[in-house]
Order: sequence, then C-alpha cells, then structure tokens
Amino acid sequence: YGIPLHLWVLRRPGAEPQPTPELLLIDTAEPAEQTTGGGRDRLDLTALRHAVLDAWHAYEGQQPQPTAPHSAASRTVPVIELLDDDVDLAPARHLPSPAATGGPAELVGVRERLTTTLGLATSLTPPPPAPTAPAHRPLTTLGELARAGALQLRHGGAGTGTGPVLTEHDVLGGTPPSGAPATGAPEEPVLVEAGDVVVPVLGGVTVVRVVDEATAGAALGRNLQLLRPDPAVLDPWFLAGFLRGTTNNRQASSHASTATRLDARRLQLPRLPLAEQRRYGERFRALAAFEDALRLAGRLGGQLVQGLYDGLTDGTVTPE
Repeated sequence: YGIPLHLWVLRRPGAEPQPTPELLLIDTAEPAEQTTGGGRDRLDLTALRHAVLDAWHAYEGQQPQPTAPHSAASRTVPVIELLDDDVDLAPARHLPSPAATGGPAELVGVRERLTTTLGLATSLTPPPPAPTAPAHRPLTTLGELARAGALQLRHGGAGTGTGPVLTEHDVLGGTPPSGAPATGAPEEPVLVEAGDVVVPVLGGVTVVRVVDEATAGAALGRNLQLLRPDPAVLDPWFLAGFLRGTTNNRQASSHASTATRLDARRLQLPRLPLAEQRRYGERFRALAAFEDALRLAGRLGGQLVQGLYDGLTDGTVTPE
C-alpha cells in the first residue's frame, strides 16, 4: 500500500523520569537512497546504519534540546507536541524537508549548469526544415528484417544477476539504468550492448533509446523490446529514428484493451542503402542530443525553481 517500514524502539522508564518526555524520530529514506542511483530495492545499508546510529548516539550521549535537530534526518520532539487532534507519529511529518538542491550554496552550481545546458540546447537547435513533397519509398517491416537476419529481437524480463537493470522508466526519462535484479527463480537476463535499440511496448509513446557504452551491460527490464541490428545492414540511429514516427507507431500498435501495446515486428522501415541510412542516422543522432539537452535543462530548471521556493519560504534565501 505504499506505507514505508516503521521500526519502534521501546524501553522501560528509568529511575529518574525526564522532566519533559521526548521522542527521537529518524527518517532514513534520504541517506539510504542518496548513493544508490535510484531503484526501490537498492538501499545503501551502510548509510542507513550510520544515519540511525549517529542520531541514537547523539540522543543518548547528552540531554537533547527540545526540537533541536541532530541532522537533516532526525529530531527529538516533546511528547506534548505529538498529542494533537490527529496523532501522526510518522517521522516525515515532524522533520524538516531536505532541500532538493542542498541549500543556497548549491543553487549557484545548479544555475550555472542550467545556463551551460541552455547554451548547449541553443547550439543544438535544428535548422528550420525545408518544405518538400512527401517521399514514397519501398518499405519493409522489422519482422521481415528479423527473418532475414538483419536484426535480432529480444524481450526484457526479470533476469537475475548482479548488474543494474534498464527499466521502462529509464528509457522514457533518458536516465541511467536504475533497476535492481530480481531475487526470485533464476532467469537468464538479456544484456544490452552498445548500438542496440530499446523500445517500450506499452503506453503508446514514441520513445526509442539507442544504447551507448555507459549503458551497455545492463539487463533489459520488463515491458521493453530490444532490437540488435546487424551494423553491416542497418544503421542503429537510422533504425531508431524511423521507429519514432507517430504514424509508424500507430499502425504497429494494438488498441483492443485499455492499454496500448506495440508490436515491434510490425514497425516499418524504408529500404535504403547503408550510406543513405547513415545520412538519416546522423540527423536523428543530432535530434537525440538536442532532446537530451532539453530534458536536462528541464530537470535543472525544476530543481532551481523548487530550491528557490524552498529557500524563500524557509528563510535561507532573501527576496533581493
């Protein structure tokens, strides 16, 4: 139900009761996830242990001041403050929200990165397209190319192993592999290689990802299809670019249920010589770089805006 795990530590009252009974609250979600790069099952247990023990030792070592924070993830709260009409002992409710950017000092760095990224996006902006008549080219399907040996088609799953998993969310967001390997019955994972083309099968979105060297070696996650073209026959960026076409996706998708499902074998490609494919591929690669810059600018812009809202409202940033 999305309710996080809560651990209570209770002990008998001492011989001398505290004049002001207090409760130590610790939220370990932030420290445990900071170094994992995402993924709900990939917790940094060392960071979690230190977060808990540091707060506990500080609490035990000296009489804490009421409401004085030990860190961004812990705080002692007088019991009287917890007894309200709505008693909620979840730590997150009583702890200050961690700044999304690390505070005003880091906002300067975020702004500098945003300025650089916006400049990059401007330089990568495609030139205005020249009007031309629609091209009529002979077409083939990915199913026909697979039968001819020009590409391999594999489906993702819950492969077991030790490496990261490329998830549907990663493909849609353009982020590094963030999934964790499955812990159930052994299943041979499908490992992606540089030059592979990965396509989500659900949702009806025209998103395609060409695997780079940094992503190579990750396992292919659920609801993803992998296309591995023969580089002597198919250019991967040419393949990925034509798979992004709205009309192409629509004719290859089924809409019989509430969820749109893509059948990659029905996707179409024009029959072009390899040299002509590479011309298209270079243009598609440039469009992908432009899209990545816009996506990063959006993330940095959102981080900067939220950081300024937080700073202005908590008093760490002035209106000047």
